[in-house]
Amino acid sequence: MRSIPLLLTLLLLPTLMMAPAQGAPSRNWSQASYVWDSEALLDPDHRATELEALRKAGMDKIYLGLKSAQLKELGSTRQRLEQLLRDATGKGLQVSLLLGDPAWIEPQQRHELSDLLAKLKGLLFTSLHLDLEVEQLGMPVPDQRLKDWIETLRVAAKESPWPVEISSHHRWFAEAKPGQTCVPCALPGAGVRQVSLMIYTRNPQNSARMAEQIARRWPDLEFRLAQSTEPQLDATESWAGASNEQLQRQTSVWREQLQPQGIAGIDWQAWRDFPKR
Repeated sequence: MRSIPLLLTLLLLPTLMMAPAQGAPSRNWSQASYVWDSEALLDPDHRATELEALRKAGMDKIYLGLKSAQLKELGSTRQRLEQLLRDATGKGLQVSLLLGDPAWIEPQQRHELSDLLAKLKGLLFTSLHLDLEVEQLGMPVPDQRLKDWIETLRVAAKESPWPVEISSHHRWFAEAKPGQTCVPCALPGAGVRQVSLMIYTRNPQNSARMAEQIARRWPDLEFRLAQSTEPQLDATESWAGASNEQLQRQTSVWREQLQPQGIAGIDWQAWRDFPKR
C-alpha cells in the first residue's frame, strides 16, 4: 500500500522542483525608455518609423511625456494618443503616461495634477509614471516635503485610472533615518508599488549591488533600475557614448543578476540620447 504514494511522489518530484517557491519573484522583465519629447510618436507621418526604432533599440515599454502645448490642444492630442496607443500595442510596446512637474508636490499646486488626470481618463495607458523629484524644489529636502510628496502620490493613485509608478533617487530607499519620514514604508499605503530607482553610475556592479540591497530591504515594493545616457551628466554617471550593442550586452548581464531578485527591468533616461541602431 505504501508503494502507491511513493510512486506518486516520484512522478510529481520534477514538477515540484520546477515550481517557484512561495513568495519567489516571477515578474516579467522589460526594457523601457523615457520619451519626454513625444512629437514624433504623435505625428502620423513619423509614428511608424519611431515605433520601429524603439523596438530595434530593444525597448518593449516607453514612458510617454506630453508638453504643455500638446495639453493645450487636448482634442487633437487625445485623438493622436488613441492612435499611438493602438499602434504601439500592435508593435508589442507598452505605453505609460509620463508626468513630471515637481510643483505638484506642493499642496497648493496638487489640484493641477488632479485636473489633468481627469482630462486624460479613458486612454488605454499601461500605467501612470510620475517623475516628481523632491530634490528639484531645492536641497536639502525638508521632511515636510517628503510628506507632501507622499500625499500627492496618494491623491494621484486615488484619481488615476491607471496604476501609479514613480521614479526616485535611490537615497530615499536607504535605511530610514530616525525622525525622517520613511518613504518606502509609506508608498504601499499611498497606492504606489513600483519604483524606478535612479542609480546613475557607469559602474554596473555598483548599480546592481545597490538595487539588490534596496529590493531586499523593501520587499513590499517592485523595483526597476533607471540608468542615464544623457551627455550633460558626468562621465561617471552616464552611459553616453556607449553603442546600442554595448548597452544590450550590459542589459543582459543586469537581467541575469537582477531578475532573480525581483527587479523588473531597466529604464533608460532618455530616448533622445539613447544610441539607435
